[in-house]
Amino acid sequence: MAFSSSYPYLPLWLFTLLFFVLMLLAREVGIWFRHRRPLPVESEPGKEKDKEKDDDAFAMTSVMGLLALLIGFTFSVALSRYDERRELVVKEANAIGTTWLRTGLLDTTDGERMRDVLKRYVDARIAFGAARNNDEERAQFERTEALQNELWAVMSAGIAGFRDTPRASLVVTTTNEAIDLAAERIATREAHIPSRILRMLLLFALLAAGLVGYERSRQRKETTLVLLLFALAVGLVIDLDQPSTGLTNVPQTPMLDLKESLAQPPASLPPR
Repeated sequence: MAFSSSYPYLPLWLFTLLFFVLMLLAREVGIWFRHRRPLPVESEPGKEKDKEKDDDAFAMTSVMGLLALLIGFTFSVALSRYDERRELVVKEANAIGTTWLRTGLLDTTDGERMRDVLKRYVDARIAFGAARNNDEERAQFERTEALQNELWAVMSAGIAGFRDTPRASLVVTTTNEAIDLAAERIATREAHIPSRILRMLLLFALLAAGLVGYERSRQRKETTLVLLLFALAVGLVIDLDQPSTGLTNVPQTPMLDLKESLAQPPASLPPR
């Protein structure tokens, strides 16, 4: 399986700060355009002013509402990916735990060899989940692949004497499931919000900030707070979308609990 790195980003705090600064600059550009706008000729001052306020309110409500919708959409996508990664950790821990129990179906020596590999395999999976950059991900991925090959070789040797029996099928099924779930976890860590959607979101946010400055040039404190909230919301979306470098990491509790449970060997088959 090819291993592609997570798409690169600045540190999250720096990205959020720079994005907030860019939104402030876009607002200032909007204010500049507002001040350069020629004053309208007022035939009926009261009516013209009311109409202008209504137009401004409609534009602001429409653009800010659409921006909130776009942020909500991307947040939903990022959160669903996060939930998927979290569920896969639970499924993989369950599959490895079941495989551990079914090593008791093997002969004593073969069962001990397979359990030794499984212990190291669990350590590798925990390290993979805790990887904080692409280099760590790559190293733990390579370690996982090596242990998968070793695990499969040990299992194949252990079931050689009863390969065509249901007992062998029980061991093979859960071992194969654990390996497949490891591949799924790698794939979900590499699945991100499409970069085109993110670029359009950032561009739309900057244009919206410019409109805020154009329509609310005298309300700097209020608009600064609004833009800060939007910048934090976009930062949260990026955070959820980065399983390696983000601040919101998928908990490895199921794997850690599994590691503790491996201290006790499973029940073996009764002597025949």
